[in-house]
Order: sequence, then structure tokens, then C-alpha cells
Amino acid sequence: MRAVLLAIVYYLVVTPIGLLARVTSDPLTRRWDPKAESYWVTPTPRAV
Repeated sequence: MRAVLLAIVYYLVVTPIGLLARVTSDPLTRRWDPKAESYWVTPTPRAV
């Protein structure tokens, strides 16, 4: 019974949040930009 409730909560709460996040933003910048000269992002050095 507990697994069924957890599955219901997951599909009613977590899944819509994930779908909404995918539609509204692109945090990994994976979208194609035909005007981009390069997709290389220069890494910033970290202090040790």
C-alpha cells in the first residue's frame, strides 16, 4: 500500500514539476543555436 501511495505522489507532484522545468528553461543549454559560432564554454579555474 505504501508503494502505491508513493507512486501516486510521485506522478502527481514530481513529474509535473519536472515537465514544467523542461518547458520553461534549459539549464544545460542544450538547445540548438544556428547563429552560434561555437558552443565551447571556457572553464573558470578553481582556487585550490
